[in-house]
Amino acid sequence: MQYDRNRFTIWTLRHPLILFWVLFPAAIFNELILGQRIPKVMLTDKESDKPWMERTYVPCPHCETLNDQRLWAKWNALGHWFGFVCPSCHQIIPCLWNVFSLAILAMTFPVWYFPARFFRRRWLAYEKKRVAKVLERPLIQLKFIHWLLLGTFCVGGLSWALFEVWEVLYYGGEWNLKTMLESLPIWMVTGFGWGLWMSFFMNRKGRKDRQT
Repeated sequence: MQYDRNRFTIWTLRHPLILFWVLFPAAIFNELILGQRIPKVMLTDKESDKPWMERTYVPCPHCETLNDQRLWAKWNALGHWFGFVCPSCHQIIPCLWNVFSLAILAMTFPVWYFPARFFRRRWLAYEKKRVAKVLERPLIQLKFIHWLLLGTFCVGGLSWALFEVWEVLYYGGEWNLKTMLESLPIWMVTGFGWGLWMSFFMNRKGRKDRQT
């Protein structure tokens, strides 16, 4: 599938932000447990005056439809273990895997392989119904997303909890509530920084807006 590089910014594995997702260890939880995935290719319309989130598309390699990436946002952001299902042709749009997720999948191959094959068709049928319901509703608007709150409490708080649990399980230590609470502000500030960056990044607009 060919893309107009003059019109679109092409997001692939070579993009630094995509590469960060692939190499970030905490993404294991998002991918394997929550089913949150990143498509192999995304296209951002450089000529649109809309915010980044509202001018980015996920191309389907099967039918070549450019799908609004907000189709897989909000309540439809999770549960995509096998990839995204294209609303036009119902084929699976390939997604990337985090390298640490791949390592775990390789080590646990005998555990998940046959259940995955058994549930794949049922999952696909469910995803078709799910994406059809998403198309019936208005897509999420950027102005309704509170990035600072999301970053501080969800990203920062969740990362803190996962890190503390991992530290105890991996090193075999004991639960120390005082030490855990002392590290909480650091994670919250980190999450706030993430939210600040996302707020800036998602509100970036294309050429048309900058030229006026």
